[in-house]
Amino acid sequence: MEDAILYAACFDANGGIFEQLTNPDDVIISDELNHASIIDGIRLSKAKKMRYTHMDMADLEQKLKDNQDARQRVIVTDGVFSMDGDVAPLKEICDLADKYNAIVFMDECHASGFFGPTGRGTEEAQGLSGRVDIINSTLGKALGGSMGGYTTVCIAVLQKRIKCERKP
Repeated sequence: MEDAILYAACFDANGGIFEQLTNPDDVIISDELNHASIIDGIRLSKAKKMRYTHMDMADLEQKLKDNQDARQRVIVTDGVFSMDGDVAPLKEICDLADKYNAIVFMDECHASGFFGPTGRGTEEAQGLSGRVDIINSTLGKALGGSMGGYTTVCIAVLQKRIKCERKP
């Protein structure tokens, strides 16, 4: 990741990213079991909102196919799902994102600090470093902070967003 912003909590990070990243011409496609703070953040966005069946890549792909006319497609997943401990099939998600020119957003609050050889989370644990476009996480939990959250993002995602906003 090439850039980051800090928040008072990851709840704030999840609440702030989607409204800034998307507009009514976009679609957000979210795993149905994502954390409540992600769902709340998505609700603030003016983008079209869709949910795919939990970790069902065929359902995700169908929703991506059905929304190819959207200006931007954002796939949203937890790295590790808080309610049941499922780990996202990140390779498959990233492969679909590549196929349909989508952005991958991942919440790593339940993976940062202890998943992967150096604790960098699901992306590192699955050998996929650099494939996720946006990561939100917490400075609490495994990292030992009492609070705080952050968003990290690839510069190319920000540049694409700025370029799209400058168009008449």
